[in-house]
Amino acid sequence: MQRVERSGLQLSSAHLFAGVFAAACAAAALLIGSFPLQLSIITIFLFAGPHNLMEFRYFAARMPVRWGRSRLFYSVGIGGVLVLASAYLTLYFASGNWLWSEESWAIFAAVWNTAFILWVGTLFYLRGRRRPRRDWNWALPAVFFLAALAWLVPQYWSLSLVYLHPFVALWFLERQIRRTRPEWLRAYHYCLMSVPVFLLILWASLAGRPDLPEDTDLFWRIGQHAGSEILPSVSSHLLVATHVFLETIHYFVWLLLIPLVDKRAIPWRLRDIPLFGNANGFPKAFAVFFAFAALAVVALWAGFAIDYTSMRDIYFAFAISHVLAEFPFLVKML
Repeated sequence: MQRVERSGLQLSSAHLFAGVFAAACAAAALLIGSFPLQLSIITIFLFAGPHNLMEFRYFAARMPVRWGRSRLFYSVGIGGVLVLASAYLTLYFASGNWLWSEESWAIFAAVWNTAFILWVGTLFYLRGRRRPRRDWNWALPAVFFLAALAWLVPQYWSLSLVYLHPFVALWFLERQIRRTRPEWLRAYHYCLMSVPVFLLILWASLAGRPDLPEDTDLFWRIGQHAGSEILPSVSSHLLVATHVFLETIHYFVWLLLIPLVDKRAIPWRLRDIPLFGNANGFPKAFAVFFAFAALAVVALWAGFAIDYTSMRDIYFAFAISHVLAEFPFLVKML
């Protein structure tokens, strides 16, 4: 009898999870489709910083105190984040310098993309050595294929990363559900299948809409970030709405869903973080770093309030760090 009751409770909780996910996506699609520019400004202002803090909190809970046989993997992972982020910021902030021609900038960008792809491929290779029962041979041809695309169509490659990045959060959530809430897995897969449906509904409702206004520097930048210059034949209304919708799901996953399925991701449970709670950890150093990260979120809000346009540019430049940091931990969970 207890097993039947527990099974029924798990099933009802899975249904509730799927229902909340679908309702949130429906509400987001409706609001964002109606007010894409306004929602782009609001979501970045409210959730950009907190979701980065939650990501840091999640990754810290999965960083072992002693790396042991994973020393090479974590060294390559963290080293790659530092090197690639530094190179990206150099490219970003120096791109307006008179020493940089359009051709040299394009070559540097393609080199960075290639280095990024090779780094991710190396992480898959190192992970594959630790999982000999699984076939990881597909990673090598995939790396060369993606590297070729990065050189052949660099603009489309960069834009694809903008739209694919939000799905990384959904992948993290899938791996986490497998570990801590396996009874929700089937419901979650239905949730994943609903995302393209909501996108199709959003696109159908926006078909034929004129481009969004670009009469201010901020509105122009929002459109450029969504790809309006790269895809001029597509309505910027549709592009911006699609990007904001996917980013909103990304924030929703990190801020609400991952803490829901993993108790170790609850922000105030610092004792569950090995670097803080373990006897061999570094509690003082971690506490200082975590406090600094929290202050950075407050500083980001202040910067948005003072000069939203400039702070948005700065945020998206430095956001490459958290984008890169996702890959070692995601590959490690495979």
